[in-house]
Amino acid sequence: MDFRQLKYFIAVAEHENFSRAATQLYIAQSALSRRMRDLEEELGVRLFDRHLRGAALTPEGRDLLERARFLMRSFEQLRSDIGARHTPASGPVAIGMTHNFAAMIGAPLAHTVRTRFPQARLRIVEAYSPELREMVRSGAIDLALLSGHAPVPVNNLAVEPLFEDRLCLVGPAGDPLLRRQEIGIRHLHGLPLILTGMSSAGIRNELESLASRKRVALNTVVEVASFGLSVDMVRLGMGYTVYIANVIEPGMALAAVPITNLWLNRSMAWPMDRPLSRLGGEVLHLVRTMLHARVAGGQWPGAGPWRGAEPGA
Repeated sequence: MDFRQLKYFIAVAEHENFSRAATQLYIAQSALSRRMRDLEEELGVRLFDRHLRGAALTPEGRDLLERARFLMRSFEQLRSDIGARHTPASGPVAIGMTHNFAAMIGAPLAHTVRTRFPQARLRIVEAYSPELREMVRSGAIDLALLSGHAPVPVNNLAVEPLFEDRLCLVGPAGDPLLRRQEIGIRHLHGLPLILTGMSSAGIRNELESLASRKRVALNTVVEVASFGLSVDMVRLGMGYTVYIANVIEPGMALAAVPITNLWLNRSMAWPMDRPLSRLGGEVLHLVRTMLHARVAGGQWPGAGPWRGAEPGA
């Protein structure tokens, strides 16, 4: 197995078609098919299920694709880092973010990275924190911005606490319940709640953990993936949601009141068992500096300095 073979394999896997992959690679389809058969024989597994319309990956093929992409990206990073020490950092860099992180900082960060590193090939991945931690571990992404405590320790990850976000009960503007300076978790008992995300991650995990400790029964009437959808339902009078304060804007016709002792931890993670590329290290420093500056400058409403122990990630 060599890098050219892996490059050919990735092309076929992404196109799911030998003919289109051969056109992209500027080689004959028969030669490409032969190289893939050689690879399958060497590994002792079938990588593709061939059919009239193309080729679909087998489970073994999907496993190889994930690792092949990581190897190819690492090779690109190595070549870029070693060959261009005295030029601006370049090459691929992949950053994972939870959805609310992406909404707040995704576009400004992408703009800053492209401005400072014109030769960077930036990829931003949005997912929930458990998936992002696994992606950092596997090498699918270089670093991740995480929300909430990790449920269990994750080996081979460095995790740096960044700050904490105040979580609020959000409802229609003018709602008497939301005129308080602060609201206790017990006031959420029985309220119709429209909750976002996963119960094992981020905002949901923090809310449900606090409610469990205080023996408050939450009345979740709808579960949704995005804050935008929960806002539409709140406006229809279906209930309340719980979210970070900094996304509430004047034109949204919403009100938010902080929930006592309910905070969302924010952290950054990167691998400990392999070095970051030169560009990855530069971007990590850039992300850290940008976030701390926004919090210190009051550009991240509801955020405060990290108060607790480091997350178990």
